Amino acid sequence: MIKYLIGMVGALGGMLIGAWLVLAPFALAYQPSGAEWVDPTYIDFWSGLVILVISLFGLVMYIVGLTRELRRRGIIEAREAPEAQQVQAAGMPATQAGGADQVRSGDIEQILLPLVTAMLKDMQDQRQREENGAAPQSGAPQSGGSSERRFEPQRRAQQ
Repeated sequence: MIKYLIGMVGALGGMLIGAWLVLAPFALAYQPSGAEWVDPTYIDFWSGLVILVISLFGLVMYIVGLTRELRRRGIIEAREAPEAQQVQAAGMPATQAGGADQVRSGDIEQILLPLVTAMLKDMQDQRQREENGAAPQSGAPQSGGSSERRFEPQRRAQQ
């Protein structure tokens, strides 16, 4: 791990040197203001820019290497794919296929069947109430017994 830290310090030093070379002609005033660039300005600016870009690339690579090393050692946790997190949050079983988490279509149907059945039953009950002339229920409870009906679909889905 120390090799990554030493590399990052070296890359930061290279970035500082590159930045100084880019700014030196203007900071030390050996480039006249408003005049065309002289040869030392071209040399300092372009060599400084190249050193700056290479050092920045090196710094990024050392950071990526350090992150991989820390994950390999278990010091930091590896990120999961967003799809896998959604599958786990929904409580669906996932299978490993080709390195990616995938849910079989049969599992999805099995999970969604109680929900669809409960929704269909509620829609039929509502249609029947409307046909019988009863006013459709609103989201707000009208009496003590109707608040229990609001949670009925959840109970059905759990069964």
